[in-house]
Amino acid sequence: MTSKEPDMRARPILSGLALPMLMLAAPPAAAQIPPELQAFDEQLPGSLINDPRDIVWPTQGSALDVKGVQNADIPGGGAARRYEVKTKGPELWSSQTHVPLLAPIERGDTVTVGFYARTVSADTADGKGLLGVRVQENAPPYGGFGEKTLFIGSDWEWYEVTGSANLPIRQKDATIAFQFGAAKQTIEIGQTIVVKGATSILGTQKPAEEKPAATDEPLIPEPLAGAGTLLNKPDLRNWQNSAVVGTIENRDEPGIWLGHATRFSLTELGQNDWDLVAGIPIEQDIAAGDKLLIAIAAKTVSAETPDGNGLVAMRIQDNAPPYDGFAENIFNIGQKWQLIRINTVAPRDIPAGTAQVALHFAAEVQSIDVGPVYVFKTE
Repeated sequence: MTSKEPDMRARPILSGLALPMLMLAAPPAAAQIPPELQAFDEQLPGSLINDPRDIVWPTQGSALDVKGVQNADIPGGGAARRYEVKTKGPELWSSQTHVPLLAPIERGDTVTVGFYARTVSADTADGKGLLGVRVQENAPPYGGFGEKTLFIGSDWEWYEVTGSANLPIRQKDATIAFQFGAAKQTIEIGQTIVVKGATSILGTQKPAEEKPAATDEPLIPEPLAGAGTLLNKPDLRNWQNSAVVGTIENRDEPGIWLGHATRFSLTELGQNDWDLVAGIPIEQDIAAGDKLLIAIAAKTVSAETPDGNGLVAMRIQDNAPPYDGFAENIFNIGQKWQLIRINTVAPRDIPAGTAQVALHFAAEVQSIDVGPVYVFKTE
């Protein structure tokens, strides 16, 4: 059974260029940019590696219904696809769509995807949709990088996700995966642009979330003064968070250093403790034998545990599958702000920008506030 959808003529997203939006079945991906896209490519940072005119992509998931929508108010061309998840999936990727790429990915390449999106409805605490995004090899073992879970509001906005490739991907297997399975929800996605060799396309619509908060207080608090060489950016909350269950809320918090916290809350247990997870990037490289100190400012808001204290699991891990890691720890968190300190020794070299501190919350019904997280090399 085939269906025919209308051909939309788009408004340009970059001045001086009219780029038609084709809501038609995608042709087989070519190895290079078609000639008709070359002028558009010249206006972009980096190199264009998808066809932004096409938004009809392969989908997966029995709970996922997809249809085309068009309206002059949709930015980037007046056309979008509506993804309705009828039932929350057991995994984020239980309902997903794949944007085919027109070029291979080499190890070390920087890939950035930008797209317009909005949430029509979402069965979440704040009504925002939960959208997983990753650059993915669409073939076993489905490796990928740049994973990020975005909170999609009800108004059309431009979103960007960027990542550095830790594996090569052949052109025929190279995709951007949009993953919807974290909630019963309906999300619309419009024109999508993917570039290689640039960390931004049009810039994010929410720069305040990607920049360190302005503050007069020192970056490192007095209890950690002299602890060692700082390997991460505790004032930059560009965490890679994911919620298969529960909710995640960024908050202003004057009671803790740097004035911000993130609340991780569950009303039901996850199948895995990492079904509600925070991933705090480690920007600097780590060498085998490095002595490390991880310091986590946190408090329990509520917890259905015998003593009312929360329970969190932690590890240092790669930021891409299969998420190899070390320094596994489980610790309790009291009901007042406290500083958890964990010492460990790195068993292997980890290149800069490829590691993260992972915090897992889904083993208990609980609500935990996490303030700044610090990673030091102590020697």
